[in-house]
Amino acid sequence: MRQCDLDFRRALLVLAVLPPLFAQTDLGRILPQDRALHLVALGDFGSGNQHQSDIAKAIARRHQQERFDLGITLGDNFYFCGVRSVTDSKWTTRWENLYTPLGIPFYASLGNHDYGRPVELCPVYRGSPEVEVEYTKKSASWRMPARYYTYAAGPVRFFALDTEGWSTAQFEWIKGALEKAVDEPGIRWRIVYGHHPVLSSGHHANERRIGVLRQQLGPLFQATKVDLYICGHDHSLEHLVWNGIDLLVGGGGGAALRFDTHPKAESLFSSVKFGFLDVKIDARQISAQFYDGGLKELDQHPMVRTR
Repeated sequence: MRQCDLDFRRALLVLAVLPPLFAQTDLGRILPQDRALHLVALGDFGSGNQHQSDIAKAIARRHQQERFDLGITLGDNFYFCGVRSVTDSKWTTRWENLYTPLGIPFYASLGNHDYGRPVELCPVYRGSPEVEVEYTKKSASWRMPARYYTYAAGPVRFFALDTEGWSTAQFEWIKGALEKAVDEPGIRWRIVYGHHPVLSSGHHANERRIGVLRQQLGPLFQATKVDLYICGHDHSLEHLVWNGIDLLVGGGGGAALRFDTHPKAESLFSSVKFGFLDVKIDARQISAQFYDGGLKELDQHPMVRTR
């Protein structure tokens, strides 16, 4: 066999065992360990309508009151069918014009609409999650280094999931990453976020995917001492406590509200309103409050978790 043929076959073998493109990564530490954090979280926002604009303006006003250090997105970044290229006009009208002026990085996660799903809404125009990863290179504010990834900021280890692209490989990754973080030096809190809830009272409460995630992630979150899971998908705002873990649903970022609900005993607060989530974290405490477009505090008994 010629050497060139042998080299080619070896290259194919290497490619066969590599993880999927943009699958996962660890960004390391992005903010110092001893720094308290103030973050904004929003999901189901990329509608391009007036509601998205109103909530973006409210976030900017809140930022003027108390500066955010970073933001996270909870998926469905671009309705209804995602983006197909890094030059898609939605990047300008539904992202850059609204959130980049804040001057902070947003660490984004993917939702079903970012994949162009459900397919009946997107029979021709289908978004590409890889495009949202690639756009990281072009933006001063957008951060998505992989479809799922982890990073440390202040006293927190964050884990961003791709629940729409859920797979055995991703479960094994998050299992290993969480286990590694249990006794990680300088980490006081473990926060996981993604698009789909593991439990909610909202429109999608009985969706099969949510049941699968609850079955797979619930025991893992307990075993690895996860403190908080933040998500969207349901176009509402909610705080639940389940098996000792705080669950926050922040899907009021701009897409049409869903008023049909399925109340859960674990729910401490629920509101079908447009809004965003404001989270403060230091070494001793996590606190979270929901705000509407007028900067009204919505939860009369907001989440507080202490060490």
